[in-house]
Amino acid sequence: MYAILTDPQFRFGKGDLEFFLSTGAGTIDSLLKECDRLGICQRRESALDFGCGLGRLTAPLSAHFDSVIGLDVAATMVTQARAMHGDRCQFAVWQETDLAIYPSKSFDLVVSLLVLQHLPSRALMEGFMAEFVRILRPGGALVLNLPAVVPKPPVLPSWKTKEGIRKRLGIELRRAGVSPDLLYRRLDWVPEMTMTAIPDLDARRIFEAAGGEIRFVTEPTVESGGTEDRTYYVGRRS
Repeated sequence: MYAILTDPQFRFGKGDLEFFLSTGAGTIDSLLKECDRLGICQRRESALDFGCGLGRLTAPLSAHFDSVIGLDVAATMVTQARAMHGDRCQFAVWQETDLAIYPSKSFDLVVSLLVLQHLPSRALMEGFMAEFVRILRPGGALVLNLPAVVPKPPVLPSWKTKEGIRKRLGIELRRAGVSPDLLYRRLDWVPEMTMTAIPDLDARRIFEAAGGEIRFVTEPTVESGGTEDRTYYVGRRS
């Protein structure tokens, strides 16, 4: 849960699972209300949650759509999602670089929140942005969150501080082959998450080139570390 919601209460496998899942239900309710306001995604037969994790968003989608699919790169996440939600949704491990298995105009809703920025390259991010538009039905909605600005990685604290020792020692031990699970539990070490930004104007260009029509973009949200992100509501032109 901590890998999905970086709230301290979820560290080390702890935290309230019911509360964790309720945050997903609230997100989906807000997202669909926004779609209603925009007059998109009024047909609700099929939905795709890309980067589904434990199904925090996938499961509540099943209350609104006839068929819901959650895809994630992590097999452990998918295994746990299946155990938690049963046959309410379909879950699959996805490690391909496209969505070619799905025909064009397959989904009424495609959701991907706080996911694409963690892909290994901008080219891969752009490829999936275009794929999301391709598999979207006319009248449907793509809801995608993207960072427009990602600050440079912060300078590590000095070896002379406790925080510096913990972080720097964790990095060196990981390089030496010590398992991340051991470092996480013994040193409270968490690796810095790499993120790639796509500036707002570039994101709009990518959507439009793929045949998408931007219906609404939220005001930028600036996180404490300086990351600036927006959520895009995109339709398909035809």
